[in-house]
Amino acid sequence: MKKTFEHLSSERKEEIINACILEFGLHGYEKTTTDSIIQRIGISKGGLYEYISSKRELFVYVVTYTYTKLYDYLQRRIRKRDTALPKDLLDRVHLVSSYAIDFYIEHPGFVSLIVRTYQIADDDLAKELEAVFKNRYLDIFGDASEVNLRFGRDKIIDMLMWLLLKTRYEFLREMKSGKGISEIRKDYMENWDFYISIMRSGVYRRVRREA
Repeated sequence: MKKTFEHLSSERKEEIINACILEFGLHGYEKTTTDSIIQRIGISKGGLYEYISSKRELFVYVVTYTYTKLYDYLQRRIRKRDTALPKDLLDRVHLVSSYAIDFYIEHPGFVSLIVRTYQIADDDLAKELEAVFKNRYLDIFGDASEVNLRFGRDKIIDMLMWLLLKTRYEFLREMKSGKGISEIRKDYMENWDFYISIMRSGVYRRVRREA
């Protein structure tokens, strides 16, 4: 983003960012146009280009902002714990999922945007955004124990990314269904309980017990 954007008041920057999150979240990267963005924000095209160099730059910026908000929230919740994070990877995934659902409920538009990042045709852009995700993901899960894992860390992360996408889709669908918040939260965690129980039987080596 250009320096002119950084010089805006925090309120105006947040207003613009939230409008872009909503627009990209509704239509995705390819189908969102600069015309639709300026209509959403309420400025001229010339005004928009005082802040950005390209739609691509803007998309990367708002996706990075979204992941930053999500993972900063998770880190704050983690710091409030009286005990350290579980060393076991799947135990940690389950715990962090119980925090993430609260953020999702407060910010469903952010979830819509994150889901849209998995639907990008531009391979270079998709890889750039995946790297943004992985860097933040490893901030929380990078030191989880790999003892007895049958597969390498990257393969496990790829599988967890797929599950994150699935659970986020399910969350968005339930938000549109008219279900109550408590039921949505319950369904979300029950899904993770199921997925993690299946993973436990597949991603860990069997430990041979001495006779």
